Amino acid sequence: MAKYVYPAVFAPAAEGGYVVTFPDWEGATQGDTVAEAIEMAADFLGLAVWTAESNAQELPAATVLEKVAAPQCGFVNLIAVDTDVYAEIIERENNPIKYARKKAGLNMKKLADLLGAPYRTVQDWNAGRRMPPDWVQRLIIEKIEANA
Repeated sequence: MAKYVYPAVFAPAAEGGYVVTFPDWEGATQGDTVAEAIEMAADFLGLAVWTAESNAQELPAATVLEKVAAPQCGFVNLIAVDTDVYAEIIERENNPIKYARKKAGLNMKKLADLLGAPYRTVQDWNAGRRMPPDWVQRLIIEKIEANA
């Protein structure tokens, strides 16, 4: 995992805002403002590159910026992504208990002891097989962070 930079093409959308495409990646995203379009482009690129890396796929070479034509009333901009940071965001959003446990340096046994929870339950949370309701997850994360 590493840092990457790819050019993105920002074209005005008929309904307002911008449609963003990447010459080197399939698909598109959009945003209502320039700032939102750039943020959405970074998220789109982060997911695309992270997915390719996770599946051990070869990443396309970035097109040279000077070779990318800007559409009428649009522009071309470079978008940077750090897949290590993106992977951390994905892990935090997909399994916040596991993320908090790892960040606090706790193994599953220590977390089970801290919470007074069955080890098997903590294993299931860690694997994402089943999760407590969101409000319980927030309480667990608060306890982990308070005891880190």
